[in-house]
Amino acid sequence: MKKILVVEDEENIRTLEKLYLQKEGYEPVLAATGREALRLFDEQKPDLVILDLMLPELSGEEVCREIRKKSTVPIIIVTAKSDEIQKLEGLEIGADDYVTKPFSPRELMARIKAALRRYDWERLADTAPVEKLVFKDIVVYPGKHRVVKAGKDIMLTPKEFEVFTLLVKANGEPVSRSSLIKEIYGGSDDEVFDRTIDAYIKNIRKKIQDDPGNPTYIESIYGVGYRILV
Repeated sequence: MKKILVVEDEENIRTLEKLYLQKEGYEPVLAATGREALRLFDEQKPDLVILDLMLPELSGEEVCREIRKKSTVPIIIVTAKSDEIQKLEGLEIGADDYVTKPFSPRELMARIKAALRRYDWERLADTAPVEKLVFKDIVVYPGKHRVVKAGKDIMLTPKEFEVFTLLVKANGEPVSRSSLIKEIYGGSDDEVFDRTIDAYIKNIRKKIQDDPGNPTYIESIYGVGYRILV
């Protein structure tokens, strides 16, 4: 049974999420504060985290940063309705996806299932024959969700990894934001916008560049998207 950590300070929302998770066959673990969330994450080893950003004691952003220091487990953030800035900030600190309040429980369950499928596939792929893509001093192992730069492992979230792998596979050809959205999210999604991809790229640059302000691996193409600099 998959274990889901629900981090939500509003009791009515926390209870609603718990009921829907149980109905879908998951084991919910509930936290009402940021500090409790980090303690339960270490103790319970959840398969996915649903994280509200407005929390007492420690903010959701701080919780997300702490989790990302030690794990690539999927994180779905819950944000205020239509708050684009908050969504982008969540993605930039390592979240994989987001829903906005008020949200449909069915939509949340669908996003959980999709995130877990991707994560499970990546872990199962470890038993497959090793495929690798070489780009400058970086080696990408698509089947192992692994990126190595100059012999050092780079920790990318599942969606950051998908974006980077798609760009490397394009081998210097431009890839549009809309194409990346379609590949990663499986079609149109009203909750996804171009700046979502920009947030992933910003994170990737921070992790692979010595100087993120002077990109030498990924180039922005105005009005189009991105490409790797081969």
